[in-house]
Amino acid sequence: MLALRTIAALTLGLAACQSALPNRDAHGPSDVEGYIARLESEGRREELQVSLVVERLDLAPDAWVADLGSGPGVFALEFARACPQGAVLAVDIEPRQLDRLREHVRQERLDNVLPVLASESTPHLPPGSVDLIFIGDTYHHVSERVTYMRELRRSLRPGGRLAIFEYKPGELPHGPPPERKLPAGLRESELRQAGWRLEARFDTHEWHSFEIWVPAR
Repeated sequence: MLALRTIAALTLGLAACQSALPNRDAHGPSDVEGYIARLESEGRREELQVSLVVERLDLAPDAWVADLGSGPGVFALEFARACPQGAVLAVDIEPRQLDRLREHVRQERLDNVLPVLASESTPHLPPGSVDLIFIGDTYHHVSERVTYMRELRRSLRPGGRLAIFEYKPGELPHGPPPERKLPAGLRESELRQAGWRLEARFDTHEWHSFEIWVPAR
């Protein structure tokens, strides 16, 4: 019993230490556990219309998808179900986000989700590895965005696409405050500087921009 109490105390102490660690995402809230709970709340799932987003992307069953800023896997898990013969590289800079994703993967017994711990300057994607790069509510978190997005093109297979899903600028009833979002037009300007071309825009969400970009050359 003493040994069990000791193990329990150590486990609680480790959890407390982890919760006290700063968020590795400098643009994210300091309360990572609370942030994760909000990201995967039922209200946010309804707002995002995840199934509709995946449907519009029209992915092949064997497609490889990189979900940048995957968080606890709200989109990554749906991508995995849509591409049973493919794979999803769920990329995040914060280990506790990926830990929560792993819990979902185990519960759902998915074998085509690969958690990837990113660095601030790179998502650590192999060259020519994916058919789609999806960036959901994460573009404004990226530092040195033009350089980052320029390098990101190397990760695509021939014919690959980039999907951007981002809160619209200004004051909205959902999402980050206006000062934490990019001004209107800046994202488009940066992507063009980085060598991307807008291919499609979906008018499916009231508070989100949803776009498909492809390499310009």
